[in-house]
Amino acid sequence: MIFMKKDTYGFVYLLITIIIFSTYEVVSKTIVGRVDPFQINFIRFLIGGLILFVFLLFKRDIYISRKDLLSVALLGVISVAISMNLMQLSLSVEGATASTAAVIFSSNPIFVTFFSALIEKEKIKLSRIIGLSVGILGIFTVFADKLQINLSNIVSPLLTLAAAITFALYTVIGRKASTKIGSLKMNTYSFIMGSIILVPFLILFKIPIIKFDYSAIPQVMYLSIFVTGIAYFTYFMGLSTVGASKGSLVFFVKPVMASIIAIIFLNEKVSMNLIIGMLLTIAGIFIVLYYDKFKQKNPGVKP
Repeated sequence: MIFMKKDTYGFVYLLITIIIFSTYEVVSKTIVGRVDPFQINFIRFLIGGLILFVFLLFKRDIYISRKDLLSVALLGVISVAISMNLMQLSLSVEGATASTAAVIFSSNPIFVTFFSALIEKEKIKLSRIIGLSVGILGIFTVFADKLQINLSNIVSPLLTLAAAITFALYTVIGRKASTKIGSLKMNTYSFIMGSIILVPFLILFKIPIIKFDYSAIPQVMYLSIFVTGIAYFTYFMGLSTVGASKGSLVFFVKPVMASIIAIIFLNEKVSMNLIIGMLLTIAGIFIVLYYDKFKQKNPGVKP
């Protein structure tokens, strides 16, 4: 019997993650008008968090201190209540496309560099400045054709960009909690706390907690179980096996795969701006994440 190498298992986990993550915008787009954005995030993060909690039970590692619980509650506000709600709202805007949303949101590693410098006082090297510039150029390229058609078309991309920026903030702030209690536990409790925090908003805006167009149940359960539960678990498993740097490849492949899925299932037309912007964004992320390591292996390369 042939056994797979440890790294091979890691990349299989990441492949599963990439495939599932790439369907998020497309599936979310199909429930617009049938499930409220606040409502879907409450449901999917509560169910997804409980699924991750089951994995913690298997590990017999559910304890969390009151101080750490407050920290992950803050992370839940940033990720679930703010970032993911902005993302769902962006897809609800008339004329929004899943492919554009996927490309813009996948730029979040670029903004991680900004927040790392601001919060953690991490020095920004010249290579990262170049990467940031290329990535931002890519984002503006995606925006360009929206500006030429109608200024109202820019609302969805702006909401997605805000979602990417706040998710980057979540990533940077979450590093400390992740180091202390582990990524799985951090996300489990932040998901559950974030969904609970949404309840007062649902009541305030008179949005039913679980009452919606039940024809959307398959999509809601898919987003809850697969995208928010299983995909995050496989992502953690992949990262623990192959490392964070290789695991970040998810952000390179996701916009490409998501665009292909959107073309097939939503009949979306992909513009030249989107293609060029996607390539520039991916190039920017690559420079930010990998240029220094590439330079170490190739000392003759100039910054």
